Order: sequence, then C-alpha cells, then structure tokens
Amino acid sequence: MTIAILGWGSLIWKPQNLRYHGSWKAGGPILPIEFSKIAENKRLSAVIDSQNGTMCRTQFVISSRTDLKDAIEDLRQREETTAEYIGYLDLETDRRSIKEYSEQIDVDQTVRQWCQSNQITAAVWTAILPNFPDKLGVPFSIEAALDYYQRLSAADQASVMEYFDKTPPEIDTPLRRQMQLQKVMR
Repeated sequence: MTIAILGWGSLIWKPQNLRYHGSWKAGGPILPIEFSKIAENKRLSAVIDSQNGTMCRTQFVISSRTDLKDAIEDLRQREETTAEYIGYLDLETDRRSIKEYSEQIDVDQTVRQWCQSNQITAAVWTAILPNFPDKLGVPFSIEAALDYYQRLSAADQASVMEYFDKTPPEIDTPLRRQMQLQKVMR
C-alpha cells in the first residue's frame, strides 16, 4: 500500500518523528487553505477551511508505513491531536474519514481524484478545524486577523511571521499576502 501524507504548513519543515521516505514534493491535491486557526502558541496556522480558504496546491510525501492505521497514528502523534482530526482515504477498501466527519466532503472527493491520478492507494492529512471565531468571538476575516496580529506582543508577532515565512509559497492566500505587506511596512 502506498500512503501519501499531505501537507501545507509546519508538517513540511518540522516533521518531527513522522515516518516517511524521500522528501516533500510539490503537486499534492488542491485544497481550500487559510491561516484561520489560532494555535496554542498564538500563531495563525494554515488549515483546511471550506468557508474562507483559497484553493492552494499542497505538498506530499510517501509514508514509510504500509498500514493506513499506522500512518494515521503517526500523523495524529505528530499533530498532538485526536484521531478525529486526521483525515484519511483508502481507495482499496473505501475506508475514509468522510463517513465519520461529513464536513470533509469536498476534501474527500478532491483527495480521491488526486490519489487515482497519481496511482496512490491511500492518503492522510491534518483535518484540524479553523477556530478563529471560537477563540476571538468574531468571524474570520483579513481585517480581524490583522487586528489580532497587531494586538500580539513583539515576540508573538515574530513567531507568527516566522510561520508565514516558512510556509511553502504555493500556500498563497489573501491573509498571507497581507501579512507579507505587514512585514514590508515594519
């Protein structure tokens, strides 16, 4: 079984103990991504966001695991989350997270088509949800995200910028473009 791990953020430059062969490659499925999750370290993190996301080409790497359950667990541990927030698809058995988490319907179909086109048997990805409204009590918008950023300490602002700087260039969202302007204006 060939299992692809999909990535678009820190998983690529900071894989930690994630088990895989080779290096990350461009050409993953196109998914709706936005920096609409406020992480515990106050960073604005890139997540799949069906409502606010911009369609971006992701990256992928092949897991060294041959059992989907093991690949899911590897990614779950790396992301320090629950299995609920790991998306998966297995073309051989039609096991897929969509049966359990219906909010991933568009992602499931896109990943399925990508796997079929690339002769990949299965895929896993981080399915942590956007939390901007939950954390700040306002809907996500570019203006709200910039306001959040402006209210952070200088150290936290630097941490946020570092995340934006390290994120692959193909993750080109309206917020990222605005953050790059913020950096230039500093």
